[in-house]
Amino acid sequence: MSLAARRDGGSRPRRWLAFVCLGAALLVAPARAAEPAFSPAEELERCRQRFLQHPEERDAAMCFYQRAQQTEGRDEVRRMLVALREEHPDQPWLMMVQGHVELLSASKEAEEPYARAMETFHRLGDAEGEVLAGINLRTVVRKQGRLEEGRALARRVGEVARRSGLPDLLARALVIEGTDLSEVGHDLGRAFRLLKRAEELAFPAGSDGLKKQCLSALAWVAFRLGRLEDATDANQRLAELARSTGDPRLGARVSFTLANLAVHRLARSPAPNGQAQVLELARRALADAERTRDQVLETQSLRLIVDLLGDTPGERVEAEGYMERCMELAESMDSAEQRIACLWTRAERRASTDAEAARRDSDAAVWLAYEHGDPLYLALALRGRGTVAYRTEPTREALHHATRALDGVEALREFQRDAATQAELFAGWASDYHRLAGWTLEASQPEGDAEPLPVREALERAFAVSERLRARTLLDALLASSAVDPAAPEAPDRRQAREALWKQLAAVQRRLMDPTLAARPREEALRELRELERGERDLRPAPSHGATAFTSLEEVERGLAEDEAMLVFLVGHDRDAFGTPSGGAWVLVVTREGSYAHRIPERSRLATAVSLFSGLVERRDGSEAGAAAALHAQLLGPALAGLPPTVRRLLLVPDGPLHDLPFAALREHPGGPPLVSRFELGLVPSASLWRHWREEPRLGPGGEAFILADPAPPEREAWAMATVRAGVFTEAARLGALPEARREGRAIARVLEDTRVAPRLFMGPQASEAALKRADLSRARVLHVAAHAVVDAEAPERSALVLTPGAEEEDGILQPREIAELRLGGALVVLSSCRSASGAVLPGEGVLSLARAFFESGSRAVVASLWPLRDDEAASLVERFYAHLARGWSASAALRAAQLEAIEDGLPAAAWAGLVVLGDAALAPIEPTSRAGTTRATHAPWLVVAATASVLVSLLALGRRRADKS
Repeated sequence: MSLAARRDGGSRPRRWLAFVCLGAALLVAPARAAEPAFSPAEELERCRQRFLQHPEERDAAMCFYQRAQQTEGRDEVRRMLVALREEHPDQPWLMMVQGHVELLSASKEAEEPYARAMETFHRLGDAEGEVLAGINLRTVVRKQGRLEEGRALARRVGEVARRSGLPDLLARALVIEGTDLSEVGHDLGRAFRLLKRAEELAFPAGSDGLKKQCLSALAWVAFRLGRLEDATDANQRLAELARSTGDPRLGARVSFTLANLAVHRLARSPAPNGQAQVLELARRALADAERTRDQVLETQSLRLIVDLLGDTPGERVEAEGYMERCMELAESMDSAEQRIACLWTRAERRASTDAEAARRDSDAAVWLAYEHGDPLYLALALRGRGTVAYRTEPTREALHHATRALDGVEALREFQRDAATQAELFAGWASDYHRLAGWTLEASQPEGDAEPLPVREALERAFAVSERLRARTLLDALLASSAVDPAAPEAPDRRQAREALWKQLAAVQRRLMDPTLAARPREEALRELRELERGERDLRPAPSHGATAFTSLEEVERGLAEDEAMLVFLVGHDRDAFGTPSGGAWVLVVTREGSYAHRIPERSRLATAVSLFSGLVERRDGSEAGAAAALHAQLLGPALAGLPPTVRRLLLVPDGPLHDLPFAALREHPGGPPLVSRFELGLVPSASLWRHWREEPRLGPGGEAFILADPAPPEREAWAMATVRAGVFTEAARLGALPEARREGRAIARVLEDTRVAPRLFMGPQASEAALKRADLSRARVLHVAAHAVVDAEAPERSALVLTPGAEEEDGILQPREIAELRLGGALVVLSSCRSASGAVLPGEGVLSLARAFFESGSRAVVASLWPLRDDEAASLVERFYAHLARGWSASAALRAAQLEAIEDGLPAAAWAGLVVLGDAALAPIEPTSRAGTTRATHAPWLVVAATASVLVSLLALGRRRADKS
């Protein structure tokens, strides 16, 4: 049921995933003061008299709807409304209320009065009435499966609301448009942005009903996007509204949703006794649903409890009873969605006791989902079928069904109209990929008498699953770029609109960087910034869909050099929140001679260990040595032991918490040399991207190096000097000068003068955003930026390199959307800035860092930092790096040599281990004037050999001193 009225209201769910979703808005009449008791006939006559006195008033018409709430007497109300409409054919509120009353019994008959009301309001110029009638008419036609008509009505409602200029109406229209986009178009990113606009209009002055609609829709879309924090916040605010307005049905819905969110948080981060705590929340949700007689919520709560119950005899009996009740409710409601969900839940529960019944239920759920046509329910049903197959069927059949589930996920991904939303949505399903890859590898060494999967086949299958997970939006973007697959140019009007928005964004951000800006203007500027950011996202070109260029295990083996190995990490959980085996964590080792896999600790253990290790590194006192050895043993010990003796470069494909791990500082023994003393290291987002970069044409001879050092406006010369290359967004304009960065820039320019790459040095005010954007980067072989960086993990697209503006239309904040427009032709990018390789980690996609943005601009390799750099240490390390790069060495070889020299000088790991090579570690962008220095570092360059020997001697001596002291 869905009703719309002019003032107060609430909302009623249409569906909530396996779980909850706002359908359309349910708005109820304002509360009435207590009145003397009258018979139903007398009350109805009072309504008639009130209407005859004030036929144009909305409240007079709504009196009939209040009388129709009880089934008894509803027919009398209906007859009276029909009669009054004949006498007053031009009263749209009477038509609206007739639609409300018809909707209480059968939605089909509500269509005519709603449609007439909408047209009459339009003729009278009553935008508010037209919007509310349109909202209700949309609900009726959608319930009849006429989805395109529903979408057309949503668009019309939006147009009317925008023309009216009324914030309340616009907010309602945005809620409807957002709901339509999420439920019918399945475009969650745009839906979320529309609902955030609605939220800003609804709060704080909107009615309680409008706030409920907005927050309900927002909570649902945030949940589907995997934004659990946003969903939790919206539901907590809904809980407060439920209390303040005395709305028990809303309170029951919030109770269930918070329990459901707790399950998903538990799945991300398992905790001791977490399942029991969430089960208690689910039982409370069921009690609330039963108390309010909300059958949808009751069904959902029953399934949540069934999922959380254990496997004792008593819990099995309880679960079976709940599932029987779940199916009864689904059938009585004639809800395809609830039947599908109850079937897959019962199937998973029965898998351990009645395999045939479990398969029958899960097959039925899949077929119903196909018929229903909702890609979300299909993906969930396919996931359930895969789980049942894993527990009840032979290996090959089980893997087949689990792979079909991934097809369902990727179909859902393709509905998203922007790359960021694709990645965000995909992240919520990353555990499905970890699970299947782990199940596949486990199948090569099964327990019991199950037929094993051949090891080679298991490796190939698991590798293929891993590639389907990794950095998909980045791979899609590169494959669709002009360098690989020329596409039609962006429409000029759309491009002009985007450029206009960029200028507006820069203007707002300039205001925000004013340290004297007061609190209220700052909040207004932030609100404007959020709106502009949403608009800019809406104008971006649609992403490429369905990348098929995933590389195979065999192709990687053939493409690796004899001295290279690729280590692919898959870091999942051993078991999920419901106790189902989740594949665990693995490292796949790929070499030219063959491949193999080893178990590693599961995600939660590694996350703790990596965090501890990083904290010890920050202490700069060598106390991390023991943790470094422990992590080496857990992650690399067996993997490295099986490597061919020719391997000198490791290409690491990290996952989960390993994105933040400085692999270079790991060591086999606490007193032994670090990993970088034995190997060059490179970090790769995926094997498919590595292959893409390796197959790019070699860089041509000559070219230029663009060097930006210590960007600063002239007036900043008097400021205090900064010791760390770090900063925060709101203080970007106050960051101190970096004099060592200027020395670094000059030193790099001097080194490059002896090569075939011409240096172009920009320092201070000349190191500007405008200069970089105007430069012809087609001949760039190197782009070096020594500057402050701002990393915003909450809003990655606000992260930036802090440059001089250089023009009125610029703000000096070079952000990812602008970096992607630079069009680098395979150049090496060196970001001598704080945390330029770090940022928010999105499961599957990886780190949303500044470094990643340069790959979108066309770079093949980026050297960047995992943590803040000290100005003097960064300058020294980078100068050494360029000294070796100028010999014609690869990026990884040059960095390794520089790090070994830093170790020889006695510098702590914090000074050198955070700088990493991302992308194509073999890229050698600089051609020296003399070929004498071009030998690769891994092919016995005497400097590196000597440095390595010196490091080993120093470590042995340190070990002796420690032994003597003990």
